[in-house]
Amino acid sequence: MSRQRLAVIIEPDSALAQAVADVLRTHGFATLAFNTHAGAARGIERENLVDFLAAAVPAPGEDRAGAYLADARRTHPAMPVLVMLSDPCESMEGVPAHAERLIKPFSRTELDGAIERAMRPVGTGRW
Repeated sequence: MSRQRLAVIIEPDSALAQAVADVLRTHGFATLAFNTHAGAARGIERENLVDFLAAAVPAPGEDRAGAYLADARRTHPAMPVLVMLSDPCESMEGVPAHAERLIKPFSRTELDGAIERAMRPVGTGRW
C-alpha cells in the first residue's frame, strides 16, 4: 500500500492556510499547517518525508535565519515549493531556485495553477 503524499503549509493567516490545504487535498495531499517556519520545523520532526511545501515568506515575526524553508532546501532539494509573498519585491534570498512564486492576494484558480507548476519536475519550465 502506498503512503499518501504530505504537504506542509506555513501561513500565519489561518483562513488562507485552510484554503491552501483545501486545494492541496484536491491534488491528493494530506496536509499539515503551521503559522511559523519555526513551528513547522518542530512539528514535522516525526515525519519521514514531506512531498510539497507551501510557505509564506517571510512569516511575520521571523527572520530568514533558521527558517524551515532553508532546512527543507538542504534536506530535500528537489521538493516542490510554492512561495507565497505579500510583497512582489520581497527578496527571494534563501528560496530554492525552482520554487514557484505566488503573490498575495490570489484566487483559487491562481493557487491551483501555481501548485501544478510547482509540481513539474525541475528543468521543465519552472523559473
